[in-house]
Amino acid sequence: MSIQAAQAFRQQTNASPALQAEVARHVSNGTIDYAALAELGRMHGHDFSAEDAVAVLSAPDDELSDFEMELVSGGFLVPPQFSKRDRHMGG
Repeated sequence: MSIQAAQAFRQQTNASPALQAEVARHVSNGTIDYAALAELGRMHGHDFSAEDAVAVLSAPDDELSDFEMELVSGGFLVPPQFSKRDRHMGG
């Protein structure tokens, strides 16, 4: 299991509309099923854990791909770093 495998799966997903459709099925109501993504990754030759997937998708200096932005703008995907409210906003 490794971060590198999760990153490779992310790259493969971003390059494949068919794989993007499979990944999208594991996103519901703004929640990602990381265990299902890890299993899907294994089915496509990438051995990583749910924790590895979280780490890859929550890297603070990482830009989201067009596919990931589409999921975000559609209300499907909320990466972990954006899922918590900023307690300093609004006074």
